[in-house]
Amino acid sequence: MSGWWAAAFVVQWILLAVLAIVVVALARQIGVLQLRLAPLGALEIDGEGPPLGEAPEARAARTPDGSSTVVGGPGSERLVAFVSDTCPICEQVAPSLPAAAHASGLELQVVSDPDLEVAYRVPGVPFVVVLDELGHVRSKGTVNSLEQVEGLVDTARRRTTQGLRAG
Repeated sequence: MSGWWAAAFVVQWILLAVLAIVVVALARQIGVLQLRLAPLGALEIDGEGPPLGEAPEARAARTPDGSSTVVGGPGSERLVAFVSDTCPICEQVAPSLPAAAHASGLELQVVSDPDLEVAYRVPGVPFVVVLDELGHVRSKGTVNSLEQVEGLVDTARRRTTQGLRAG
C-alpha cells in the first residue's frame, strides 16, 4: 500500500505543477488581451495637461523631424499631438493623426519637445490637445488609438458648440 500512496503523492505534485503552469499561461493571455483592447475613451484627467478652457501661451516647439513650430496662441483650430520617437504606442497612433485632423478640419501639429511637455503639464506621450481658433483648450487626453483621437475631437466640437450657445 505504501507504494500506491507514494505514486499518488508524486502524481498529485505533478498535477499541481501543471495546474500552476496553466494558470500562469492564462494570466499572460489576459494581459495580452488587455493590451490589445484599447479603452473606449481617451484618458482626460483635469490635473494633467493644460487646463480646459484656458489658452496656454504660445511657445516654440520641436517637431519629430527636427524643425520648429509655434504651439498655442490664436490661429486656426488645431490638433496638437505630443509624441516621442522612442514610444511604440506613438508609432501606432501617428499614422492616424493626419486623417483624424483632416476629417475634422483641424490643423495638425505633431511635436516632440520635452520642454513643451513640461510647460503644458503633459503626463506622458502620446497626448493630444485640441485648441480652438483663440487658442483655448477644448479637449485633451492620453490616447492610444484612432478612436480615442476622434473622441477627443468630437468632445472639442461639442464643447465649442456649447460655448457658442452659452455666449
